[in-house]
Order: sequence, then structure tokens, then C-alpha cells
Amino acid sequence: MTSVSLFQFSLCFKSPRTPQKCGVFVCPFFWLLCSLVLPQITHAAKTVELQSTLESNLNAVDQIKASFGKYSIEAPDLLKKIEGETDRIRIVRDQKIKSAFKFLLHRDLDGDRDKIWPIGKERQRNEIKGYQGSVDALKGYENQTHQIQWHLKIEETFKVTKEFCHFFQLKAVGTRNVDAPILTLSGVVRKGTPQLQLQCWKGDKSERHFLADWEACRGKWLRCTVQCQYGKMGSYKFSVNSLDGTIERELNQQDFPSWREGFEFVRPKWGIYRSLATVKNQLNPVDSVYLNHFSIQKR
Repeated sequence: MTSVSLFQFSLCFKSPRTPQKCGVFVCPFFWLLCSLVLPQITHAAKTVELQSTLESNLNAVDQIKASFGKYSIEAPDLLKKIEGETDRIRIVRDQKIKSAFKFLLHRDLDGDRDKIWPIGKERQRNEIKGYQGSVDALKGYENQTHQIQWHLKIEETFKVTKEFCHFFQLKAVGTRNVDAPILTLSGVVRKGTPQLQLQCWKGDKSERHFLADWEACRGKWLRCTVQCQYGKMGSYKFSVNSLDGTIERELNQQDFPSWREGFEFVRPKWGIYRSLATVKNQLNPVDSVYLNHFSIQKR
């Protein structure tokens, strides 16, 4: 150091009650350090990102766990290994964005974690999520705002039915009122028309909002963004834009009940979660979606 000695600089840390010893010209070094370092620490605590890479020594599952946490994956083959089958989440090359996580579901082999659903309610799931042990950015609390962005591509051959099929969920963890999600990005046949839609839950009832024709959105990279302010009278803004510019859709709503009694926190979920009840024979033997460029911020 030039104008001040290391001894004088150290007094700023050892003796904050004796400013006459360190002087107003030394303490700014401490505040400069704080201004550079502390915002980065705070920002890191409120932001988490995940992007696949083929150059890493880590496989898809380990790359996800490194960002979202050890128990952030609900893939069928993590709970029950099926001989001869490959991983349900893998990293593949992509011409548009270099690489992506590929999520697969096998219609006749995969279930919903280790849960056995009764006849008429059968379903299956391959998702990644925030959970209790995740970093703070993945957990939203009352009066906070989540801004979540990711890229989604739906396989061109993917089939949807009149039953639910979610590619994204905002879902609460808590003691009650947590069965229904808050928001979902879903593929569904409604009034005979296959479509991508946003579903919003107000208690046990949901509202459905059209986003894009199913034929128009399959096989394209979609940039999805949701901003949700959690409150009994909260709000949301949801947008879907295709990278080729053919799809541009935004929805927003004020005075939306995004927080309910009994909630502990809200977390995002991505992948495929769908019903098999009454429609199993309408689905492909294997269906898949691609995901990447996850960015979650909280304020």
C-alpha cells in the first residue's frame, strides 16, 4: 500500500471504535471492499443458474444436483433401475443452443416416483425441482417475487390428450392447501384442439389461458419466463417466445392468490408430469422434451 500502512489499514478491522487511528482516508478501503464483495455474495444467494454442458466430467444428473441440490431430481430410473434402459435425463447436442437436458418418459415402464396410484388416477413423472434443501433462490416466500426463465423444446412427435400434462409447475410445500399447483405450463387437448396453455389455480379451481397451437410450438425452442409475486393478493406475468420469432405471447394478472394458508414455500418444477388415466393407449411408447438455460432470481 502507498499512502497508508498495512498497520493503519488493519486498524479498520481490529478497532472500529477508534476512527482517529485509521483515518477517513483508510476506512474507504474497507467500504470499497464491502461494496465489491458483499453485493456479489447477496446476489449469489438470490440467484441460481443451470446450463448443460457436454464438456464437463459430470453427467446430466450430477450437473443438475450441483446447482439445484442432491434431492432435486424425480426421475423414474433413480428410484427403480430398469435393466437395459438408459438414463431418463441425459445431455444431448443441439444445433440451436449447443446442448440441452433431454427428459424422457416411457409410457409402459415409468411411474410417479415410488408412488402407486389407484386405478383411474395413474400418472408418471420425470421432473427436477426446488426443495427444502435447495439454495434459497429456489424457494419463494410470502411477499417475495420469483423471476424464472428457461428454454423448452417439445419433441415434434410428442402427443397430448385431454388429461393433464405439465412441463412446468409452481408448486407449494406446506401443511395444507398444497395439492393444487399455483401455475403450470401444460400441453392439453381442449375442446378438441391440442394446445400449449397456462393453467392458474385459485384454490381448487383453475383458469386456462391459451398460449400457442400445439402444431406451431412443437420442435421449436421456446424461451419461457414467469414472474410471480407471492401473496394472498399477488400477481404473475408469464411469457412464451419462440427463438424463431413465430410465437410471442404474454399473460399477466394482478390480485392473484399466489399464496395460501398453510404454505411454507413455493418452488419451481420442470420436466414432464402427466396423467395416464383413460388415455394411456393414446400416448407414444416414448416421449421427450428438452430443457436448458435455467435462471432463477428472487427478490
